Amino acid sequence: MRKIFILFSGFWFLVTGYCFSDTIERWDGRELKGIVVEDYKDRVVLSTPEGEIEVMKQDIRALRYDIEEENLVKLGDRAKERGEYALAYSYYDKALKINPDSKTAKDGAVFLQGYLFRINEAKKEEDIRRRAEFEQYQTIGPDTRSAEELQKEELQNLKSSLGITLRPSRAGVELEDVNRHSPAADAGLKGGDRIIAIWGKLTGYMELKEVVGLLLKQEPREIKMIIERDVDARLNKKRGILSGTREIIGARMGMEFDGLTLTDVTGGGYADRAGLKEGDLIVSLDGRPTRYMPLKTALKLIKANKKDSVNFSIRREATIWRR
Repeated sequence: MRKIFILFSGFWFLVTGYCFSDTIERWDGRELKGIVVEDYKDRVVLSTPEGEIEVMKQDIRALRYDIEEENLVKLGDRAKERGEYALAYSYYDKALKINPDSKTAKDGAVFLQGYLFRINEAKKEEDIRRRAEFEQYQTIGPDTRSAEELQKEELQNLKSSLGITLRPSRAGVELEDVNRHSPAADAGLKGGDRIIAIWGKLTGYMELKEVVGLLLKQEPREIKMIIERDVDARLNKKRGILSGTREIIGARMGMEFDGLTLTDVTGGGYADRAGLKEGDLIVSLDGRPTRYMPLKTALKLIKANKKDSVNFSIRREATIWRR
């Protein structure tokens, strides 16, 4: 398990000196070694000593993760995509036995538990819907609506069922608006939030209709996602040379397993009033990415900041419950 690590030349090392490395086998016979830091629908991002590189999945013959549980999770993901849900659940279950704290394995197992529980009811509803469509087809003929009209209807369904309006953005898909007192609002979502992942599946490079399809799936009842948000937190004007981040912004930061994280937020402090929460993963500070940023540098950016506020780009988990 990658629990205690430092970053050195693009690789994660345990303090004992052991190097963790994932391996990509390309169809042309070449091997690439590094750490898979992002896994999208059509490509992966590999961190190497030379920097990050994107590798298209169509060029990958095999991808082997250094951590056994990650291999099991990926096998579960592939089985789920093929519709082999019982097999997928068995892979997630094995991964959880190896590492009970694996978030991706937990999410996969929870999703399938809900899906398998409701699958019979879903099949019955599908049969009823198909019969209704068949009767409608016989009455009024085939559906002649354009792709644009169908997408517009799906977006309207999304707004009425979850209370959100989506729009494409440079980073993928973001929330344009969130209705008050809606399931999305209850989950703490806001307009401008960027959708990073749904049930552990990264949404970068997905088209709008694909993201809408993931959100409109009726199983399970909840939707687990990761969102990214920009937050401006004011800085204490009375801070001194020896002031720590708790005195400056009302929060502490630490290097956790996933990266730079807010480990403590003081109630009523600047960070709390700005909407930051304990557990938020910090992906950038004032526009500077933190993926390879040492904790010391991040702390210095805040302590030496001469402005009235600092901009955090954070990622956090959110769960929308359908009504």
